[in-house]
Amino acid sequence: MVEPPIEPPIEVRTARLVLRFARTGDGPALHEAIAVPLNEFFPWLSFSAKLSDVETLENVSQRAETAILAGEFYVWRVWDSNGLMIGSIDVHTINRAVPSCHIGYWLRSDRTGLGYAQEFVTAAIDVAFDCLKVERIEVRCDERNVRSWRLAERLGFSLEGVARNSDRDAASVLSSEKVNAILRVNRRGG
Repeated sequence: MVEPPIEPPIEVRTARLVLRFARTGDGPALHEAIAVPLNEFFPWLSFSAKLSDVETLENVSQRAETAILAGEFYVWRVWDSNGLMIGSIDVHTINRAVPSCHIGYWLRSDRTGLGYAQEFVTAAIDVAFDCLKVERIEVRCDERNVRSWRLAERLGFSLEGVARNSDRDAASVLSSEKVNAILRVNRRGG
């Protein structure tokens, strides 16, 4: 018998971090968090050029809150022990029939190399498997975004292929995406 999914938690705590659903009012903290790495996001995220002001980011936060409440996708903002937003993780492209989903993540560039991304991505993987009861989680990232796909590989995701010319980067240049996935049956320790 397949267990039905349950709603993901509003807040997830790890050893050093708090993941909290995105919500109205996050705009200023989100603006400050992405101001640090925006130039690093630019090549990989086609929408990053539009994320330049607090008002836009507050609208992004409001739309995320609405989507979370509707169960369309889930976005957690990641906060360190000092209350600083250091990143974000989302579970999206949820296919309840399979069931499967995609995850996406980013981390402030001034917090890299400390294991934070691995910590919060692992937490989101656990939520997707344990709450949403997915059988498959996929990470798609620009093949030039080495840090992102290497993290996925460290977490047990297998490369399934490269979707050539499947997206456009922020400069509107065709880009290729690495497609990595992890299955429930291959989950480490599970």
